Amino acid sequence: MIPTHPASGARRTLQRTLSALLLATAAFSALGPAVADVASGTGGRVFVLGFDGASNATALELMAAGEMPNLERLSRTGTVAPLGTTLSAESPVAWCSLNTGQDPSHTGVPGFVTRVLKNQGKDVMSGGMPVPAPGFQAKEDRAVKDMQADLLIATLSRWDPILLALFAGALVCLGFLLAFKLLLRLRLPLAAGLAILLGAIGSLGTHVASGYVPSTIPDVVANPTAVPAFWDIAAGAGKRCVVLDAAMSWDRPGSDGLKLLSGLGLPDARGSNGDWFIYTTDEYETERVPKGRGNLTAGTVFRVDWHDDRIESAVYGPVDFCRVDDLRRAIAALVEDLADNALGWRDGERLRERKEALEKELARAQDERVSVPLVIERKGERVAVTLDGTTRTLGEGEWSDWYNLHFELNPLIKVDAITRVKVLQSEEPFRLFVNVLDMDPEKPLFWQPISQPQGFAGDLARATGSPFETFGWACVTMAFKDELIDAETLMEDIEFTMKWRERLTREVLAREDWDLLMSVFSTPDRVQHMMYQFYDPEHPLYDPQAASRRITFFGQEIELRDAIPAIYRQIDRIIGWVMDALAESDTLLVCADHGFQSFRHQFHVNNWLAENGYLALRDGIGSAHRSSLMYVDWSRTRAYAVGLGMIYLNLEGREAQGIVKPGEADVLMAEIAAKLKAARDPREGFEQNAVVSDVSILKHLHDGPFAHREGDLMIGFAPGYRVSWGTTLGDIRLSKDESGRMVPGDVFQPNRKNWSGGHESVAPMHVAGLFGCSRPVELPERGAHLMDIAPTVLSLLGVERPAALQRTPLEVR
Repeated sequence: MIPTHPASGARRTLQRTLSALLLATAAFSALGPAVADVASGTGGRVFVLGFDGASNATALELMAAGEMPNLERLSRTGTVAPLGTTLSAESPVAWCSLNTGQDPSHTGVPGFVTRVLKNQGKDVMSGGMPVPAPGFQAKEDRAVKDMQADLLIATLSRWDPILLALFAGALVCLGFLLAFKLLLRLRLPLAAGLAILLGAIGSLGTHVASGYVPSTIPDVVANPTAVPAFWDIAAGAGKRCVVLDAAMSWDRPGSDGLKLLSGLGLPDARGSNGDWFIYTTDEYETERVPKGRGNLTAGTVFRVDWHDDRIESAVYGPVDFCRVDDLRRAIAALVEDLADNALGWRDGERLRERKEALEKELARAQDERVSVPLVIERKGERVAVTLDGTTRTLGEGEWSDWYNLHFELNPLIKVDAITRVKVLQSEEPFRLFVNVLDMDPEKPLFWQPISQPQGFAGDLARATGSPFETFGWACVTMAFKDELIDAETLMEDIEFTMKWRERLTREVLAREDWDLLMSVFSTPDRVQHMMYQFYDPEHPLYDPQAASRRITFFGQEIELRDAIPAIYRQIDRIIGWVMDALAESDTLLVCADHGFQSFRHQFHVNNWLAENGYLALRDGIGSAHRSSLMYVDWSRTRAYAVGLGMIYLNLEGREAQGIVKPGEADVLMAEIAAKLKAARDPREGFEQNAVVSDVSILKHLHDGPFAHREGDLMIGFAPGYRVSWGTTLGDIRLSKDESGRMVPGDVFQPNRKNWSGGHESVAPMHVAGLFGCSRPVELPERGAHLMDIAPTVLSLLGVERPAALQRTPLEVR
């Protein structure tokens, strides 16, 4: 069971008071007054079981085939139906709206990729004007004194170092003086002399320790979510809430009644979005440590060599931000000194040289990472892999147990991480896979908390007897997408992730100290993104021989073509044991953020805009395969695309070089939408394919305070089609015309990447998620929508619905 710990005095009391104040502020200022409609409650507990990417259509097909008997049981005793998703149907967008009951213009989360304006400088043809570009996870520098660190670091960061040193020295001096005089009965002169000496040592030690605490932590991954989730509201109303693997939930105000483990969006221990590593003796790999060869999506490949059956290398963790902070402070002090008008020429020159040297050192420090040693030794047909002092002996194809890694930045600040490794190939060329460096749940980072409260993640690890992955995008999909691991390795990792999440869920479910429990399983999404190429005979990558390759998954031998049905069978198994574990008075809600479709065809949106006269390129583009928005002729461009399906107008007064007058915007958007809906795929064999099912003008649908973060139009593609990989980054696919000039190329292209299933930019009507309830539900005429979940949960708990929620509760009988 999860151990509970007593409150830690004044600090815990202060934390609770602040949490209550924050929640009250959120409830009354962000949400507005509560609404007392249908808040009767059922008297029982509520379990919300989430499955990322669980498609209603696929689930119903498998249920009809007899492969999901527990879902069929749920449909007989309760309700199973489609669950509408958001615009756009991306996981962070959809989960955030499900959690909060509000659309993206209110939550502040418009998508994985956003549009930002960046000054590209004089090296491009933009003339130094800001140019639209893709934006990803927001990062920011944060002051340590404003964080909830442990008592030592909090004290050192919030006091002036000199005053703190003097205070500490005086306290040590007084303490030892009393001890020497009263306990040891030393003569006063001797006692005073020793006490002063020890006080001076204490003062010096305190001053040195203060220097180890950085003033700021750079590049902390921030959560753009701007409104509370339903569990925040329920906890504020006195309900005991436990939430596991909650998307878009890190870096949010907590509550005394809430225990939450964060999920999607949380970075790894490097502060990155899931870096992994391959160490290989492959002669075609030439990049060595510390840089290695970076991949398009993530991860790094390092070339290593055997020396007498031994490889010595390193695994690289976070940037030493303590060193970065020291250098920044030193440079700031020099800038202040240089501003002194009384400074002599020689002294000024010396300070300028020192400043220049420190700036060069800072540039290096910002690019260097703290490392721990990696040693690989041959042991017959096996290899011993020693990582940060821990050795595990593995055969080919074998995964290790957890390694605990300790990246020491200075004597006070360190980053604790966990990882696993797999020997991909023991023969030449040797290949070792080192997984993402997850933050250690038992030793969380105070600047990037894993859970609320901070100790909850460690409680879970101790209760289940094992650490677990904390990186928000668990499972090594990107390594498989980039073709550096095989399908077997991916599915092994997916099974591993699903099993530990099930252990956590069983542990919490068995307890009696919750009124609301939510647990999310992300593995269905990961399987479908990667395995549609084996499941869909019409996918460009489909190979019957590859699809018939056999693997072991959850103890059963399956063909790769059966990987998607297999993960749905696991969904069904989990639904079954949860139903059996709940009391009759409890209510189970099953939900998904979106469904899935096969991703067969790429649609290059900027190419389509160019083909239809809405976007123009400058002359003289080089012979690249793709061009970015840097090379757009903004004086002749009325619309452009960046992200997963969003189109933006080049609007006067908003874009730096906008030409579309606000009064012309509505007519232009309607024209683009109509042409997109009429588009057909001109390639041989696809001529009759309708490519776009719907185009939404977002200002007609969303009117929240963060509507400016969204695009002007959102494309909803037909099944089989999706926005291209290049469009996501704002690229235009190029080709040579008859004269040899680079011009926009074809709009359509087959998707030949392992990332073969999708939902992003697909029309919501085609990617409805799965909804289920253990009780009969009277569904509205429009059907169930994921924004119905928040008000429905609150209603079942008897908690009044805040007015800001945009839907009313479903009628649960």
